[in-house]
Amino acid sequence: MLSATLMLLTASCSSNENNITSSDKVGITAATFGSLRRLNTNNNSYSTYVPSSATYPIFIDHIKGEIYNPDSLPVRTIPSKILLTLSFKDNSSGVLESTEKKDSFSRTYFSTDTLDFTKPRKIRVTSSDRAHSRDYTIDVRIHKQSVDSIKWTRMNICNPIKGKKLITLKVLSDGENFYVLAADTTENASNDIYCSVQVLKTTDGNNWSTEYSTSPEVITTPFDQFKRPTMAVYREKVYLLYNGQLRCSDDWATSIPCDLRAILGGFDDYIYGVNDQKKIVSSTGGDPMTASFSDDDMEEMPYVVGDSLPYNDYNFITTDLLTDPSMGRAVLIANKQNDATNIKSPNVDKAVIWSKIIDDVPQEWIFMNPAWNNHYKVLPRMPYLSATSYADGIIAIGGNPNTRKFYYSNDWGTTWTVKGAINIPSGLQSTAQVAIGANYSTIYLIGGDTGEVWVGLKIY
Repeated sequence: MLSATLMLLTASCSSNENNITSSDKVGITAATFGSLRRLNTNNNSYSTYVPSSATYPIFIDHIKGEIYNPDSLPVRTIPSKILLTLSFKDNSSGVLESTEKKDSFSRTYFSTDTLDFTKPRKIRVTSSDRAHSRDYTIDVRIHKQSVDSIKWTRMNICNPIKGKKLITLKVLSDGENFYVLAADTTENASNDIYCSVQVLKTTDGNNWSTEYSTSPEVITTPFDQFKRPTMAVYREKVYLLYNGQLRCSDDWATSIPCDLRAILGGFDDYIYGVNDQKKIVSSTGGDPMTASFSDDDMEEMPYVVGDSLPYNDYNFITTDLLTDPSMGRAVLIANKQNDATNIKSPNVDKAVIWSKIIDDVPQEWIFMNPAWNNHYKVLPRMPYLSATSYADGIIAIGGNPNTRKFYYSNDWGTTWTVKGAINIPSGLQSTAQVAIGANYSTIYLIGGDTGEVWVGLKIY
């Protein structure tokens, strides 16, 4: 691999423009992407994201004078609005080549400016004493065509969850890191059931640290009524709700009492959860640890009854509204309670999906009730239901027998299809339970019984 350290170049004169006089006081020592814009599928609006330097590194070839990202940015990234942060050697500075006239250097580089890299563009770096300079060509590479298929890489086994009898497996990302929530059970000779919880963290999929864990505690309530632990990400922090206590990744040792059934996540200043009545609740203020939750408006119609409320396996997904990025959309995907009180419900075999437009003007949650003629485009009830945003939509997977196929919705939960083009890793061994999570560039697939970790690069 070519070194990103500036080589000492002997000062000399040459007519070759790519080998302009240089010294150890001239050069670019590092380059990273800042916030980038990406067109949404309707091409009428855009969202923003910050590429991870680990996933999208930028190489600097000082011999050839080239700067480029070997892994192309996601398709629909706007090339004319690139925020690129460059670090210069010994207070040297740069001037950019004009986008209209080749070899005409007219614009001083500032790290706060968005730049046009629709095509490769030169930057001329000059030493602080103005005596030496050299040129680099910057090539920002972007995928040109959407591709469904995921390139999977098998990582090391996550030993802390391997072989465990999990009742909860959740994967979330705060942007840079991925977190796994795993709750397992054991049973003694007296038929007492014990539960223990752990939250694991990784930055690369291979090495895991234990962020929080509990010793096995006996479950005193009937097991089918047991409140499983839930985990949420909000404003790049992770929150764990278990046994009536809410904790934050800022300080796992500190907890506050919380009587919610589930913590879901949030959008802007709004934070959401589910109470013991299985109703969605909300709070404002931006800090779940100090939030005071109250009932959020939920649609009331004849078919919205108790068995249509979320009970377990919560998945909370938010996105900017395509028509107005200042507003948001929230989708809650979960399983309903499946017991003797509702086993005859016509939709008991389907997942529960609620959706809401988030605006300063209060909007109610709408129940995504499958239409009578839409029974073949629904998301089925699946044990260990796991869902995340993917390809401007939502991708979902479940436990046995659903560990070998993805369900996909491109209309935010209204209709679902089996997405055969999005491939399952061919070497996946887990047959009982898998969980999926993603950030803007990477997707994780975790096998609960095997401890498998598969990392996929989203190339769409």
